Amino acid sequence: MKHTNSLKSKFTIGILLMFLTVGLTSMKPATAIDPSGVWDYEVETPQGNMTGELTIKKSDGDYAISIETEQFGTLELGNITLEGNEMTADIDMQGATVEFAFEFDGDAMKGSIATPDGDMNITAKKRSK
Repeated sequence: MKHTNSLKSKFTIGILLMFLTVGLTSMKPATAIDPSGVWDYEVETPQGNMTGELTIKKSDGDYAISIETEQFGTLELGNITLEGNEMTADIDMQGATVEFAFEFDGDAMKGSIATPDGDMNITAKKRSK
């Protein structure tokens, strides 16, 4: 009986190790993304959709983001962070902080803009070089 239980335990451990090995080797490594470039964006607002150009530049590891808008002109975002494929930034507009959150997937981006009046969705496509 002890011999059978020992074989079952070894077999079970072997199967678990095999699944663990297969699982670990099939994991994709985290790749650093660089969202730098010009993006054509669209924001869903209560007054209708707004479109324009969003530019992300990288210099010495730091990012700069500018957004061309019809209503507010060029907006320069600050407090920019990039973690994985997610970027956050904000801007002070007329005494209120507006927060931006972007998620990149290749040449596509989606995200949100949090304003004192509510949240809005943003999507964008990266222009070809």
